[in-house]
Amino acid sequence: MKLKLRSISWNVQPLIVLSVASIVWLILNMSVFSVLFALLCGFLWSHFLETKRDISRLQIERKISTERAFTNQDVSFHHSVASSKRLKVTLLGQIEVGSSLTYNLFERDVFVGPEPVRIDVKTSFPTRGRKVLKNLVCYYEHPLGLFKIWAQFNAPQEVLVLPRLMPLEFFPARLREPLPGRISDFKLFEDPLRIKGLREYSNDPIKKVHWKASAKFGKLLVKEYESTAISKVFMFVDLNMAKEIFARNVWAQIRTSYEEEAVRAATAILYWLSQGNDTINMTVVGKQVLEMDWASRDGWVRAVEMLALAEGAEDGPQLSEVLFSQVPKLTFTSTVVVLSMYLTDSILPVLLETRARCSRVMIFLLPYGYRDPKYRAGRTYEMYPLDMVKLREKAKLLEQEQIIVRIIKPNQTLQEVFYEIDEVR
Repeated sequence: MKLKLRSISWNVQPLIVLSVASIVWLILNMSVFSVLFALLCGFLWSHFLETKRDISRLQIERKISTERAFTNQDVSFHHSVASSKRLKVTLLGQIEVGSSLTYNLFERDVFVGPEPVRIDVKTSFPTRGRKVLKNLVCYYEHPLGLFKIWAQFNAPQEVLVLPRLMPLEFFPARLREPLPGRISDFKLFEDPLRIKGLREYSNDPIKKVHWKASAKFGKLLVKEYESTAISKVFMFVDLNMAKEIFARNVWAQIRTSYEEEAVRAATAILYWLSQGNDTINMTVVGKQVLEMDWASRDGWVRAVEMLALAEGAEDGPQLSEVLFSQVPKLTFTSTVVVLSMYLTDSILPVLLETRARCSRVMIFLLPYGYRDPKYRAGRTYEMYPLDMVKLREKAKLLEQEQIIVRIIKPNQTLQEVFYEIDEVR
């Protein structure tokens, strides 16, 4: 994309001082030297005007390798700069990565001329969101420091960074509705004629064991069948800080990292659900309450884009209020999933009201994040607020009623927690 000149400014104070000195010299003493000095000042002014014109006419093009990228994925920026005359300039490219954070993409001293000069930069972004390319600044300084010129070029360009996808093997959605055109007598809506994979044995019926594969790998493996039904999942991603939090300054720092972890977890769950043609309704509780529902495999892409742009707040809408407002939409086949950083037992009445209208309520608290399955588990010494622990203890009495609360530890993977919940009958 070709960049257009947005503004140009200059500083000619040393040249003005030199010109005034030449005029005073001419007035006080008209001589060959004073005339030559005045002519030299005139030449410098002409050079300044010509340089300013050449800089304003720079031909600058910028290309981006991709406008959509995942976190920590390399993105290349290609710049081409050409000028009608040869100049030595400093080029500075900037990119805005947050609401108040801008950093230099590159800073180069280059000689530009009729032959285009290429500047290629590669970078990656550790956080999701919209990354806006700011002005490309061209700076020129006279060799003797007599004048300086700044020109800013820009064109509307941005990169949307999406949360990196984390694969899941299983998610414990509760009840399902039969799909039209599929016939199955199996009570869990599985079609034994359609095998989609294998997994380790876990209190499964003996007829599901794949004996040949078990003998080959030395452990019991069972068949996983394709589903003949769809589930309805209502997901709530809470990015705001709860009003009950006391040490707000401390938790404000924790919330920043939690926001990225919660969005990544939500992305993984949404992708897994979308592969089974499940009906999904997602509500993001952030600075604004964003809602979206879909029932197609490509719907999750739009949902992830919405997650990439969502931002939480310290004093935004509260999860309990948003969840209560969505209760009338639930049906007996719905599964409610909540991702949050901090909840207390004050939300229990809302959870009971929610459970009365759906089949299962699952609350996942991620105050300190979770373990990426690529890494081995280590020791953890975290301490949780008493209010959060109290909610977990009270919720244990409600597990048989399918109100499940889990505080995920930093050394646990999401998949481990999901398999643990699957054992709750």
